[in-house]
Amino acid sequence: MRKFIPIVLILFVTACTAPTVDEKPGVQSQPVLETSHRGIDRLLLEAGRTIPPRSTELQLQAAALALEAGDHELAQRIVTVVESPYLSDQSVREYSLIGAELALENSDPTLAIKLLEDRRFQRLRLDTGIQIRTGKLRARAYRMGRSYLAGARELIYVDRLIPSAQKQQNHEDIFSTLMLLAEETLQRQAQLSITSEIRGWLSLAAMTKRYQHDPLRQLNALRDWQKVWTSHPAATVVPSSLQMLSRIVEERPENIALILPLQGELGKLGRAIRDGYIAAHFQLTPDATLTIHDSSQADILELVSQAEAAGAELIIGPLDRDRVTRLARHPLPMPIIALNRTLAGEINPNLYQFGLAPEDESIQVADQIIREGRFNGLVIAPDSEWGERNFKAFSEQFISEGGVIVDNSFFAEQRDYSDLVKSLLNVDTSEQRAANLRRITGERFEFAARRRQDIDFVFLLANAVQARGINPTLAFFYAEDIPVYATSHVHVTKGSRIDAIDMNGIRFCDIPWKLTNDDDIQKLIAETWPDTPLQLAPFFALGVDVHRLYPRLQQLKEYEHERIFGSTGILSLNENNVVNRTLMWAQFRDGEVSSVPMIFETGL
Repeated sequence: MRKFIPIVLILFVTACTAPTVDEKPGVQSQPVLETSHRGIDRLLLEAGRTIPPRSTELQLQAAALALEAGDHELAQRIVTVVESPYLSDQSVREYSLIGAELALENSDPTLAIKLLEDRRFQRLRLDTGIQIRTGKLRARAYRMGRSYLAGARELIYVDRLIPSAQKQQNHEDIFSTLMLLAEETLQRQAQLSITSEIRGWLSLAAMTKRYQHDPLRQLNALRDWQKVWTSHPAATVVPSSLQMLSRIVEERPENIALILPLQGELGKLGRAIRDGYIAAHFQLTPDATLTIHDSSQADILELVSQAEAAGAELIIGPLDRDRVTRLARHPLPMPIIALNRTLAGEINPNLYQFGLAPEDESIQVADQIIREGRFNGLVIAPDSEWGERNFKAFSEQFISEGGVIVDNSFFAEQRDYSDLVKSLLNVDTSEQRAANLRRITGERFEFAARRRQDIDFVFLLANAVQARGINPTLAFFYAEDIPVYATSHVHVTKGSRIDAIDMNGIRFCDIPWKLTNDDDIQKLIAETWPDTPLQLAPFFALGVDVHRLYPRLQQLKEYEHERIFGSTGILSLNENNVVNRTLMWAQFRDGEVSSVPMIFETGL
């Protein structure tokens, strides 16, 4: 008896294939989508009239068309109804590849690797194109799972199969993946590597990391590497960012003006930025001319004119948003790296915006929570302007990515957070139900209160003192198994271990300056200003990073995946000349802070 695919499943899938029209630039046009979906409907209807393996092959062709059209949700629905994916070599191949792509779309790299390592897929003889596709899928999966070395190896293995015209992009992907590893890891793995091709890539990345903040030394080291590795693929097709080194060195500004507030309310921040910049300046560019202007009282446009008249090729500053906004609204005579952002998102082709906006952290927390597969949570925030701003930034980002804020609560300064937490977790409702039942029945009985079950995380906006009160209270009221996320404000680097025990389990993002100690300039600053208040550390780091940033501006503009591994985060530049920072992640464990490897999005 012929076994037909259940017609109800075919009808369910085809009923969902109506195209969604999006008029945004770059999105496929309606006629293209309609054509794709007509083809999908035809394939699925034909699949309904036949039996496996032919029906399976037709379903997978339909899923491939949906993927090609960018309709991942439809492709997933089609793959879900496939009953016998391993009956023919063609269905094994397509099911494994499509399944891996969908797994990566769903942020499930483990499933992607499992599909591609299945013995039934492994035994297939794959043509060159499929081998390349498989290698790139495995590389994406490993990178998404933080196995950066494994991801780079996959791309290196398929490099010899890739056509010459596509090698440049593959080399960019190899190099950008390796650059996510620490220099020490790169050096150690280079020594252990058994193939010269991989060893060459690792030594190139290690050299680049070692001199990443000194373009001249980096250029000289690259030339030395090329002499040793003359026949290496990366010597023939050099990663684009390294191709620019000669230009970076030649065009590096030699006359810099700092415009910062040195007095008044922002004076201590401006002085910390200045001192951080000067420390980097004298270590890396002592021959360059540096002038410093106090913007505490002066008109910002007049200061820019003074700097221009003195021969400045680049201006760094100002710090306050009003002055940055004013600059954005006027023609500028030279590139300016402002240390804040404009009030209403104003842009100017000569203005680069690099700041430490606290909302950036809340947005990154939202991204990380979604990336970890959590979509329903609670938010606890202080009843203050800072709390409201960050709650707004988090909620807008989180909801835009499909998350749901089940409930939220704002707190005032207080010692006991029991009532707030009990109410937010619905423990008081559980207790009230028990009390009502005792009153109705007139009987005494044992009762264990329960918290709500519709959440999978808590986002805590708080400083260290507040977090030490709220976090144990969450655990006390039965939420000890719910992960708690926070921003850098919970992290006091010189706090006691006893105090930190109360924050066990909290995951938070912070700048590398506060989580690592392997930066030579950071060590110099710590020795020079040992009594500096902890809250100024990010501003010292900002001063150091802006010195590292300015020679690389054009590099960041021209190459989308280019990054600077700085003290305030991993820096990139968007299309509006705004510097984005990717922070590090850490977690409190047994009263100590342990760093957590970051997950990076990738277009590999």
